[in-house]
Amino acid sequence: MRAIIRIFLVSVTLLGVGACSPRPVLDPRPGKAITAELARADALVAEGCYVCLQDALAIYERIAAAGAAPAAEPRAIDAALLLALRERELGLGGGRALEHAIELAGRQPPPYDIGVFLSVAEVQAWHAYGVPKERFDETMRPLRRMYEAWQGWRAELLPGAAGDIPGGYYLLSLDCAARPLMQDAGVEPWKPPVGAPPLLRFRAAVCPGAVDGPALDALLRGDSRWSEAHFFLGEMALARGTVRTAEKHLVEALSAIPALTAARVELGHVYLASEEFQLARDAYHQANAAVPGQREAMLGEVKSLSALGRHEAAIIILDEMERFGTWYMGEVYYWRAWNRYHLKRYDTANDDVLASRSRMPMDGQVDKLAGFIALALNDVPRAEREFLAAVMHTEGRGGSDCDATYFLGSARVMQRKWAEAVPDFEKAEPCYVRAQQALRARIKDIRGSDLPDDRQDVLVAAREKDIAAARLQEARSCYNAAVAYANLGDAAKARPFGERALLHPDTRALAEQLLARLGRSSPPPFGLQSP
Repeated sequence: MRAIIRIFLVSVTLLGVGACSPRPVLDPRPGKAITAELARADALVAEGCYVCLQDALAIYERIAAAGAAPAAEPRAIDAALLLALRERELGLGGGRALEHAIELAGRQPPPYDIGVFLSVAEVQAWHAYGVPKERFDETMRPLRRMYEAWQGWRAELLPGAAGDIPGGYYLLSLDCAARPLMQDAGVEPWKPPVGAPPLLRFRAAVCPGAVDGPALDALLRGDSRWSEAHFFLGEMALARGTVRTAEKHLVEALSAIPALTAARVELGHVYLASEEFQLARDAYHQANAAVPGQREAMLGEVKSLSALGRHEAAIIILDEMERFGTWYMGEVYYWRAWNRYHLKRYDTANDDVLASRSRMPMDGQVDKLAGFIALALNDVPRAEREFLAAVMHTEGRGGSDCDATYFLGSARVMQRKWAEAVPDFEKAEPCYVRAQQALRARIKDIRGSDLPDDRQDVLVAAREKDIAAARLQEARSCYNAAVAYANLGDAAKARPFGERALLHPDTRALAEQLLARLGRSSPPPFGLQSP
């Protein structure tokens, strides 16, 4: 194999960048044992799984250190280069394979061309869940260079790619990174030849945005050591909503590669989606301990702690995220406002929700939380404005928010704006009906999912509780619409709403009183049903 990397940040003197030097020929003098070891390492490289590459590098370096075969050092460089890309694909930000390859190359006698590989490696993004955002951003600067140089890099790699495993692997990686540029230029991606080594088939299968699940399954059937394939299959399963399948794959990946923080973050997403909040918190917490500053893990831990009612612990993480700055600041202030609101620290919660709005100015959830905080601060006119903004921003995106609509009506009747409140309650009633229908559909999805029965039961119980709450809010909307119409003196429009409120046990008594009083010639003002 031909060892080639491009190093544009290391001196020419150190690395001897120049014309490609030929690969040292296997010295015929090594004994059979050494030759067999080299062959075993070569086979591990062709197989290409992460642990295979680690084992191959160890063999090459052991032989090189003993001075037993001159071919060992260049092959060690190749193995380190392959591991360098694998570290980026998996988000193993603690790895030093690329730096190690540079060190090894620097020991070779000049001229030793290790040209294009470093250029390609520098533009390969780290998996976002495995490194802090700052490390992920480092890829952006070299990417700008790729816009000008990618065609030259391809021209260097393409001629020998079919017979050179590192060259083929790096060419596949470059084509993934430069895919939009290639499409604009009308250049077709390189495809590994028939019978290509598993390593090249793997790289062709994990191009972002075009992951080939069947190809990864085939690799695993051929060799169970391909643990990193489980990681990509887990991501695909989670995207499809098959959370149990995702969990199985991610656990398999982590059992073989415990340092795979990205898989731990994805596992946190699995448990958050299945509302197993303690398991989600534990997964995110372990990711945060391994990679401080991993923002997705920090935010996931905050959401898990918030759901568990551990508001103080959530705020500690949010304070740290605020100190880090830059990423997810709108979410940071929203969740800190949410947790402070639940701790009844309304003044500081208000400061946070306003800070969140400055970064997410059209987010209906931010508006709704601001409305609840305004109510807690007894600023009813502002609460009306906030809930109105929540309704407008949510509906402007094609959605609906039953609670924002309901509380908009509530804020208006607190100010005796009966005529303005009536449409809000009229709209909230069918909204809660649709919410119940959506929750029943969700229960059907849960029962048809790949989750074990006991975990399905927990989720179904939670959704049934949500249905009961929505049904109660539907009845309250009916009752409050009836009250608003009654206070406007329109008994004919009030009665149908009052009669529907009779159907729920929590509003039945009040609805009976309202309907009885509607028959009087001068009924007193009616009061609302509050949540």
